[in-house]
Amino acid sequence: MTFLADYWFIYVYNKTDLTAITTFEELITLMMMNNPTMLSYIRREQPVLERLLASYPKQITAALAHAPKHPQHWLILATGSRLNAANTARLYMQKVAGLQVTLAAADLYVTYEEADPSVDVVIGVSLTENDPTMLEAINKARAASHAHTIIITDQKESALTDIADATCDLMTGKESVPYITLSFQAIVLTLMLLTVRSAALQERLTELAVNQELDEFSFLIENMNQTVQRANDFYRKFTIDFTNAPQFTAIGANVLAGTLAEMQAKFTEILRVPAHGYSLASFTHGGFMGVHEDHCQFYIEINTDPAVMEQLQAVKTYESRLTPHIYTISLTGEQPAVNDDQTLLLDPVTDPYKAPLMAIIPFQVLAWFIAKSRGINLNHLMYQDFQKAINLQ
Repeated sequence: MTFLADYWFIYVYNKTDLTAITTFEELITLMMMNNPTMLSYIRREQPVLERLLASYPKQITAALAHAPKHPQHWLILATGSRLNAANTARLYMQKVAGLQVTLAAADLYVTYEEADPSVDVVIGVSLTENDPTMLEAINKARAASHAHTIIITDQKESALTDIADATCDLMTGKESVPYITLSFQAIVLTLMLLTVRSAALQERLTELAVNQELDEFSFLIENMNQTVQRANDFYRKFTIDFTNAPQFTAIGANVLAGTLAEMQAKFTEILRVPAHGYSLASFTHGGFMGVHEDHCQFYIEINTDPAVMEQLQAVKTYESRLTPHIYTISLTGEQPAVNDDQTLLLDPVTDPYKAPLMAIIPFQVLAWFIAKSRGINLNHLMYQDFQKAINLQ
């Protein structure tokens, strides 16, 4: 009875969707979250993504049941970190399923974009119960193309789920902190699983190839908690440097564009200092001009085109002459040659298109711990009257 009473207390206190909790391990994790934090949700990424993966192909098959068997053009509508998550998955989607994937911010799509009649699947990503802009964007896209519509959401029922042809449940419950982490990862994986199923239906992937993709996802997800711990240890090693840094920049291959955009968003929102996430091409075409001796830089190394990694190494070598605050996050399995004592070594990821699933975790963890060391109260939003002042709901 005490156990159930605690369970009910957490439900009332956190307003958490208990239907999203299916394992004893997750329940224990939730019961430790009397006051949920961003870190609490980061630590739930592994069990929630494991459940999403275990739901394949049931939920994903249902979502695509009435979609065109040979789709050509998918449109994803989202905003903020949800758009960054879509951008994180986009190149994987195009590679695996041979799709043209267009991303659009819902508000910009409503106001400025021309609806493309070639779109055959529209995916709306929303985490709010009332999202009139997304609703308008989807109606605009459907009016032009009569496309199959899928809503990816953490809401059981909403105006969006009512109009959709299908819904994908993120299985996260509602994140009660303003800086989403768990939902970000769940969106990325859901989009990738939709891609795998679409490719299988098109016979672009054999059953053997599908199983290989799923096995690779499983391996990555199994290492998420370990990645969180390594990032924690990395922070503790360089706490003083990270706490005092006036500016942060992350640099990586173009396939990490969504990860880099999300790093920029999270560090800016949470640490409240200048932060930038640059693709290697963008950094070498102007971003490098903003470097100074106190600048903290992160270089993300992945298994990709050797020429890209060689250029990244050349940039890192040059920048190390300008600032000693050079850090590497490596998913290659190899120890970097430059500033190797300032490297966070993670388990290698062989597929560069899946690397973003792991690459974002250190930045989520670092943002949390650096904020705490700076005395930033993440439960207290700055400029709380901002949205009201600009009539943004």
